[in-house]
Amino acid sequence: MRYVDLSHSVRTGMPVYPGDPEVTLRTALSIPADGVAVERLEIGSHTGTHLDAPSHSIVGGRTVDEIALELLWGEACVVRIATARAGTIITAADAPDLPARLPRIVCIATGWDAHFGAPEGPTHPYLSLGFAELLWARGARVLCVDMLSPDATETKTEPKSAGMPVHEFWLGNDGVIVENLRGLAEVPDQIELAVMPLRLDGIDGSPVRAVARFDDADS
Repeated sequence: MRYVDLSHSVRTGMPVYPGDPEVTLRTALSIPADGVAVERLEIGSHTGTHLDAPSHSIVGGRTVDEIALELLWGEACVVRIATARAGTIITAADAPDLPARLPRIVCIATGWDAHFGAPEGPTHPYLSLGFAELLWARGARVLCVDMLSPDATETKTEPKSAGMPVHEFWLGNDGVIVENLRGLAEVPDQIELAVMPLRLDGIDGSPVRAVARFDDADS
């Protein structure tokens, strides 16, 4: 079996969604002074590769600690969008080979992880509401993307005017969203995927360690 880490590393000054808390990791205790090394972590709940719980955008929605682990670990389908470009809307027409029945975890691979932290990062492609509804209708419950969001991200040149319809639909139906995956080009279309959040009581999101597992013969 082969394992591939699909998570971005967490580091001081790393890219964050516009308006989210900046990331700072600094020494709290050191071996020379204190006998042990301990770091102080200052991060937002949506740092790096992370999970959106329903409560992220839905009042009264489930929080991270209320999401069943079996939802976050299992068979996953990687849907590759060859037509993805900056600012384009991804529709069902961009996924002509979409299976009629999807596992509960689906990963949308656009290749936009190559722009993580770059100036063009926030101009990522995004999903149409109709495509999200189709993914849900075919069985997906965990929507994973390799960009900042499945919805358009507000930029200085392109203010967000359409809201977050995919978030509202997906999280409003008690689904889960995972953002900022990386490395989907390194895995086959069918994988086993684990996206493990921290057990944060009452919190709307969490960084995750996303790990794909598959047989070497499938790669």
